[in-house]
Amino acid sequence: MYSVVIPVYQAKDTLTRCVQSWLSQTESDLELILVDDGSSDGSETLCDELQKKDSRIRTVHQKNTGVSAARNAGIEAAEGDFLLFTDSDDYVAADYLAKMAKLQKETDSDLVLCGFHHLYEGADILKLPEKIKETKLLALSEEFLSLYEKSFLNMPWNKLYKRALMGRFDTSLSLGEDLLFNLDYLRRCERIAVLSEALCYYIQEEQKVTLSSKKRKNRQMLSQKICQATEDFYKEHWGNTSSMEGAVARIFTRYMNEVMDECEKLPKDKTLTYQEKLQVIENYAKDFWVRTRGDSAVFLYLDYRILWYFLKRKQVRMVYLLCVLRTFVVDILHRIRRRAK
Repeated sequence: MYSVVIPVYQAKDTLTRCVQSWLSQTESDLELILVDDGSSDGSETLCDELQKKDSRIRTVHQKNTGVSAARNAGIEAAEGDFLLFTDSDDYVAADYLAKMAKLQKETDSDLVLCGFHHLYEGADILKLPEKIKETKLLALSEEFLSLYEKSFLNMPWNKLYKRALMGRFDTSLSLGEDLLFNLDYLRRCERIAVLSEALCYYIQEEQKVTLSSKKRKNRQMLSQKICQATEDFYKEHWGNTSSMEGAVARIFTRYMNEVMDECEKLPKDKTLTYQEKLQVIENYAKDFWVRTRGDSAVFLYLDYRILWYFLKRKQVRMVYLLCVLRTFVVDILHRIRRRAK
């Protein structure tokens, strides 16, 4: 049997769609575990109502302790041999489970992952991993780097796990806990398989772009922790390869991307003054890892390469101006896309 864990918090408007996408699966040997994480918008009642309508649904209620704690509660309640996750505002294709299960059986893999639809600002952005022919983890050094760079390892909701190998999510973290969970799981894996199809629908609403100075500092610290953990994982498995230096540079690039992302969000942050925004950029420019390792980053996007040119020269005002111009262009493109819908 397959157990599906769905954390639920203030999701009254989207939960039914999510649950229905699972009840409509062509593979029906499943159970849905709805973990209500202290909702107060009616989601808690809706969970109970859905449970009454289908015997495959079970509901767990708990105080609001966060998505990681909700997922852990779902893992504890699960009874299936295999486990999957879905967020309550997302949904899956009707053949998602059947295709993932089929590939798992064919390859005897401990982990199966697939691509997804990234639904954002009216766009359906297909995220497709490359198909992997070899399934032994120790033979997949380059494939691991590719999956990491393209963010297919980050989330739990595009993966099929063996419950017997499951660890737990770190509830003390507010960033990167999903990736750390997956790295921990991979340490117990011998074989993985990749399905190069988009079978999940990840919906990203317009996110809040403001971060308090404390949260921004914590985010940097957590980003460093994630980067270090990923580098350590790679060294454990493939540290004796000749391409080690290049691999570490590719992993570190994710940290630098985080820095660039936060710079690009600053123009929309209404909680900071202009001078405070410049100070944020200056702090990034003075960051030890940025100063000592920044030139090793392999930037794939032109805007990041341009920002880095000025950031490493500590031309703070120019960095901010470029971020303002980028925000202006992106907003125009989003408006055009919405009108075209």
